[in-house]
Amino acid sequence: YRCLHRYAPRLCYLLLYLCLSELRALPSRHISTGRELGQPSHFLLIAPSFIFWSNCSRRRIGLLDEMADSDFEDPFEMLGGMGQEEVYKVTLMEEATVESPAEPVPGSDLVADDSHQSAIGALPHKKSSARAPKELCNYLRQLELLLLDPEAVSLVPEAPSDLEKKLKADAAQVASLVIAARGGALDKLFQETWCAPLSEALSVNQGDLPSLRSALAECCSNLMGAAACPEIRSFGLLLVAICSLQLYLRANWTGPSCDWKGPFRLEEGTEANALEKSILDDLEMDGEPAYELLVGAGYLWLSLELLGLREGDLSPEFSETVPIWRSRASFVWQQSLAEASERGLGQSPSLFERSICDLVGQEGMPGSLCGPKLLDEECVEATRNVVVPVLQSMTRGNEEFQARSLAKRRVAAAEAPACVTALSEAPERTRAALIVELLVRLCWYGRTKPFEALVERACDVIDFMFQITGVMGIKRVYQTVEFAQLMVRAGRKSRQDKASLAKGIKGSGEAAATPGNLKLLEVDDMTDVMEAPKVSDSVSQTEKDLLELPLSSTEHVLLLARCHYLWVNGNPNDELLLQEVNALAQRIVVTEKSEKTAEAEDGPLLTANWLSFSGGLFYRCRAEHHRNKTRERAAFQLQSLVDQFKDEKPSAAHRLLLAHSAGYPARFHMQREMGMRMMRMGMVSTAHEQFKKLRMWPEAVDCLMVAERNVEAIDMVKDLLEKSPSPRLWCCLGDLEREPAHFEKAWELSNKRYARAQRSLGRHYFSKEQLDKAVDAFKLALDINPLHPGVWFTMGVAEMRLQRWEDASHTFSRCLGIEDENSEGWANLAAVHSQLGNLQQARTCMSEACKRARESWKMWESFLGICMQLRDIQGVIQALRRMTELDQGNRIPERVLGMVTMAIATDATGLYEGRTGKAFSNLLNDLFKYMADRFSSRAFMWRFWAALQDSRGENAEAFESRLKQNRVAQSQLWEEPDPERFTTKLSDLRECFKFLAESLADPDFAEASKSHRQPLLYSLQDAIKRLTVKVEAPGGALDEWKADLAALKESEKKIQSLL
Repeated sequence: YRCLHRYAPRLCYLLLYLCLSELRALPSRHISTGRELGQPSHFLLIAPSFIFWSNCSRRRIGLLDEMADSDFEDPFEMLGGMGQEEVYKVTLMEEATVESPAEPVPGSDLVADDSHQSAIGALPHKKSSARAPKELCNYLRQLELLLLDPEAVSLVPEAPSDLEKKLKADAAQVASLVIAARGGALDKLFQETWCAPLSEALSVNQGDLPSLRSALAECCSNLMGAAACPEIRSFGLLLVAICSLQLYLRANWTGPSCDWKGPFRLEEGTEANALEKSILDDLEMDGEPAYELLVGAGYLWLSLELLGLREGDLSPEFSETVPIWRSRASFVWQQSLAEASERGLGQSPSLFERSICDLVGQEGMPGSLCGPKLLDEECVEATRNVVVPVLQSMTRGNEEFQARSLAKRRVAAAEAPACVTALSEAPERTRAALIVELLVRLCWYGRTKPFEALVERACDVIDFMFQITGVMGIKRVYQTVEFAQLMVRAGRKSRQDKASLAKGIKGSGEAAATPGNLKLLEVDDMTDVMEAPKVSDSVSQTEKDLLELPLSSTEHVLLLARCHYLWVNGNPNDELLLQEVNALAQRIVVTEKSEKTAEAEDGPLLTANWLSFSGGLFYRCRAEHHRNKTRERAAFQLQSLVDQFKDEKPSAAHRLLLAHSAGYPARFHMQREMGMRMMRMGMVSTAHEQFKKLRMWPEAVDCLMVAERNVEAIDMVKDLLEKSPSPRLWCCLGDLEREPAHFEKAWELSNKRYARAQRSLGRHYFSKEQLDKAVDAFKLALDINPLHPGVWFTMGVAEMRLQRWEDASHTFSRCLGIEDENSEGWANLAAVHSQLGNLQQARTCMSEACKRARESWKMWESFLGICMQLRDIQGVIQALRRMTELDQGNRIPERVLGMVTMAIATDATGLYEGRTGKAFSNLLNDLFKYMADRFSSRAFMWRFWAALQDSRGENAEAFESRLKQNRVAQSQLWEEPDPERFTTKLSDLRECFKFLAESLADPDFAEASKSHRQPLLYSLQDAIKRLTVKVEAPGGALDEWKADLAALKESEKKIQSLL
């Protein structure tokens, strides 16, 4: 229906006429039984309900599911089920009037419910008169692309002159609001006549959330119904949604503070009223609550409602870039959750899907960014390889989530072609910024594998390149010797824009500035550290331009994405990583020599964009906290970044240009990081007060625990519980007192929605070895939010201990679907498959574990054991070599090396994959050569190598190996205190001498062995002498020793006979 309504509205309504006629003839049939009818044409019974009661996105998803379960999967294929005569009648009819029935079909579960009605694209109550002119659609597309532009825009294109007067006026009216919407100026939108009812509905209905939602839905429906042109009105509502989102970002991310008295309060530090508390509760997602001090959370809620994100996905009829704004709103929502962190905490699977999955799609379902001018096939495949397994893991075993996800992806797939078409016409900087947005989200969710492919694609779009490299120069004022300094080369690949980059831009003459950039000399006037390395004079001017010229805002966000990637993908305490981050940050904060012209409300600037420059300062703070010379500046700079939120200039419109692509943290996230830095610097009490002010109670409790003020921490939490009990506080108390009853209380208080309570309860039971209870608690938590690989892993370990091997296999599979870099997860899954007898799967899993933990000898030892069970000679040799490389040769079992050698020497059959032993002779010989270079103190290694060489016909080499075995064995034998081990080594020595004596007697080897006879005889006589002393010593000797002594004397006689 969506396709027909967009491209053939008249045919669509004529089709409805036939549907309604059949429905009247069969009043007892309705949507709940339409699937049971079994006739393709009876699908048409669904259409009237689909048309007249599809404003609710939740009901639309239900209808899509009905369509999917029918015999046909495509609406156009459904039309093919009609008879030829019926289709002919549809094409001949010129006009038909269809009125909405007063009541829904009896028994239908699609009862009209305005309380959950979505707004954008809601169907009008009367039939649209005609399709919008092509010129108008193209003009609206231009405006939509303008909303995505990351650069400042002062002029909006005029409406087409050939439009009707009314349409042109309406189009010009919404076009005049584009700049305001980009800047979050919702007050200007609400002053418009057509938008006044919406403002009034939000202001009047402040009693409770259901009534507010109902009023919003009714108002939007009326606006669409009364519109002369639904496309323009739909675009207007999109502007309201975007403006609400931008206003929320202004209030919590970029600033400056807004004093507008709108329908929702924007004041900081005020207690939430009943409606605001309801909104915060409604923003809870997958068991993760929203941060309780969000400013203007109502505007985020309004944006989500208008974009159809609260009750499921909605397909707007006329706006082509809505998928982009949905994904943006979803990621902002994700970052607004209380425990949201780029380190894996507080991540919502539903918001992960909406933020990323819908943009890249999956096989058969194209994403909104999949196109020749956006993401090429290589980038799409690389991204899907890390995204789709997570989605599959989340939906596996969760039928409700699976159905909801499938319906949403169908809607996204239907919208994707139009979105791709629109975005392909966008400027290069817009397309590059959208790819960077995807990069930032992938890094935030820890999916960093496709980073290189995506960042290369974004650079290609704008003809940009950057490289972290070493350049000769100095870093200190009085330094005289030049050393390589880590810097970033960045510029255009084609070098066509070098002149424009080098040229200064004349400004207004007013004092230009950058966002609170503290200099080292301002903090410490005695420092000799330069702000940035001074490049050597030997470096050419062209190279200096690549190192020192300022960059554009789009180029800034590319470097910020690299900073984000390094930060989340590495160890934040790794000094080399911090040096790379610092080099990137220093490249971002390079300023213009003369100020850039800007709007009066922005003031003159020395940088391309205020927010991207602030992002560079933020990462410079992170990179400087570990150095004594810069730690103080980093602390003050971080405080300056928090304080500049209230600065009046630049304007909010300028700050919001890159709010979605710069990856800049929210103000409360930055304040949290400042508190964490204080705690690490020893300012525990100050950090505690900071966290109390932010109402981040777990961090406040941590401060008191570090200060060994445990009793005070418990008293603080109990006092807070008396004033305002919440699930988070009960969990804090449970962590302090280690009392599971507190976690149970948090679970009940949240109406069994706070997943963290069950996670904590599961960990408590796991530590107490109550594994059955731990598994039950983990299952409850993961049913709500499965995006916790650590919990999956711990539950899998508990199931292994309970010997629930099938369950453990499923659990570890889910864990690895979310985090496939978990080497221990792969190893445990291999162990589970081994217990189940699935040795082939166990080998595959263990191979993946070894790829991810190549430095762990334990992984290779486990891999060795599985390969031995499979008789996989190649795998055994690979494991033995890697253990030798890791200096773990002493852990190589003699039995394993001997079995492999004998299998190859005897050309054993029935090996892994049907191969024979001789095929691996060269591999094993190379292994022995490598082992001989790394350690030569294992006598059995020389013995087995000699056996291999003998099977290869290398007699001279085998003789040399036996001589080395003899020397190693005698150096260790006589110091062995354990009689049993002495007997074993003596037996090996006896066999060695026997082999050597026989080799000397070989006629083919007689001439070459003359030089070895006398030295070997002396060695043998010394061994006989020592063994004789040991045999005749008090305490008695074993019978084996006497037999070995006799055998040694026999070998002595053979050698003497050759002299």
